[in-house]
Amino acid sequence: MAQVPSASFPWPLHPTLEALLPRLDLIQDCWDLLAGRKEHYLPRGEREPEIAYRRRLEAALPSGFFRDALRTFAGMLASSHWRELPASLQAVISDVDGRGTDLGVFLERADVLVLRDGAALIGVLPPQHLWPSEGDRQQALRRGDRLSLPRLALLERRDVLNWHLPGPQSLPDAVSFRLPNPKAQDEPLDPDRPQHPWLYGSVALDGEGMSVETIELVADPKGPSGWRPQRTDMQHYRGIRQLPLIWYASDGAAFGEGDLPHLGLAHQYLNHFRCQSDYQELLYRTALPVGVRTGIVGTGPMTIAGSASEPVVLGPNSVIDLPDGASFQFVEIQARSLAEHRAWLESLDQGMRRDALIPSGAQGAPRTATEISLAASQAYALLQSQAIQKASMFSSLLLHWCAITGEPVPVQQGPALLVEISPLAPAPKPQPTVAEMLQLHERGIVSEQALRQWLGDLAGVAPASA
Repeated sequence: MAQVPSASFPWPLHPTLEALLPRLDLIQDCWDLLAGRKEHYLPRGEREPEIAYRRRLEAALPSGFFRDALRTFAGMLASSHWRELPASLQAVISDVDGRGTDLGVFLERADVLVLRDGAALIGVLPPQHLWPSEGDRQQALRRGDRLSLPRLALLERRDVLNWHLPGPQSLPDAVSFRLPNPKAQDEPLDPDRPQHPWLYGSVALDGEGMSVETIELVADPKGPSGWRPQRTDMQHYRGIRQLPLIWYASDGAAFGEGDLPHLGLAHQYLNHFRCQSDYQELLYRTALPVGVRTGIVGTGPMTIAGSASEPVVLGPNSVIDLPDGASFQFVEIQARSLAEHRAWLESLDQGMRRDALIPSGAQGAPRTATEISLAASQAYALLQSQAIQKASMFSSLLLHWCAITGEPVPVQQGPALLVEISPLAPAPKPQPTVAEMLQLHERGIVSEQALRQWLGDLAGVAPASA
């Protein structure tokens, strides 16, 4: 019986994606809170018993800092609104992908993927139902046929398997990808008819338009991999001269390219997880005192009266008979490394907050207003850059949608999507007036030296030295 692989690529990957996959897997693990992958990041120690190792894995609980930080940034980018939409897109604004997803929710999901993986692919799928005339199509739309209109599709970066660029700075003319197989998700796994977890597809341009091919892997015990490809659908759309695909990258990189903006934060997150696990293990080992015997020679277990035949049983009514010169006592472990681990955890926590560009937090040492303002300005600049990329992506989305439906592109003053990023720095506190400062000085609240210093700073004059 063929086994269903967790993730397989039956066709060659693009070299760019193949080189990036290990880092994408690392970021995916951090996003999923290391679900099922804790053994990879906390390996079993040498001569560590299996029971102790399993207990250590169960006690290691990763935090949600990495995922929460990216969702926070995506929430800031979600503060946007569009000016005007084509009539057909406005009619299905609450179901842009054919699965009941609102347009705002769709854009927010795209932001999350871009902030996590550095890029994502957005596609405008042509209508699945084709009609011989425009009248038939309009009649189908009046009946509420959703498949007679385009649909939006969102693909993670790891699911865009291969692509071909005619030139260095040109758009792709062929792209292959994968999609989750709904049969494998909805139906229970049948041992006699296993379902592959992925469906594979490709889009390509030819001289007359665009062809879309869908391939399903069918179980084949005689095949080398246990699966054989089988075409399930093939459609051709005339008149399309450009693939309706948008590469939404965080840094505006070319198709298939783009850096991972929060890779450093992911490494900090993993270091914090390992250190937190070591700290919990130390707390567990030093929670109780340890019995120590002295004055008894032997390699066997601690025994009554030095005999190597019977083990010692400790209880409320137990009496230990020891030979002359021997002793037994409970000793508390000093555990000086606990303080070092605690300090290192605090350092890692502050490092994560710096990498995440969080202006202020409830933990860590307090920072000055200047430091908070600088961190907020840096985060604000990055979000503004991402907002520009989002507005450009949305304009391209409208162009592809109108090219498929034949509607005119709405004429607008400025970008089609406005993303409002509020400054993250705290508002400056109002400065007191001269009369208020003099009143505070008369009441003895402000010293004369402080008053002179304040007046000198206000006038731009250095105070005279006494």
